[in-house]
Amino acid sequence: MTRTGLRSLEGRHVNIALRDGRRIDDCQLVSAGRASTATVWVFSNGTDLFLEFEELTDAWEAAVTSRAAA
Repeated sequence: MTRTGLRSLEGRHVNIALRDGRRIDDCQLVSAGRASTATVWVFSNGTDLFLEFEELTDAWEAAVTSRAAA
């Protein structure tokens, strides 16, 4: 995964896989950071999380699960 690829997901709901096997599902990717920043900022379950970029192994856009009004 590259920081540039992750940057393309900023502002979207994503799933993130971490190096230790954990996952953070359906969080908002606030910022993938820039070259001088070692962390990625996500918002999950009402909490800001700052993850080390090197700890991420994969990130992908979360599936949209909204229902149409009947």
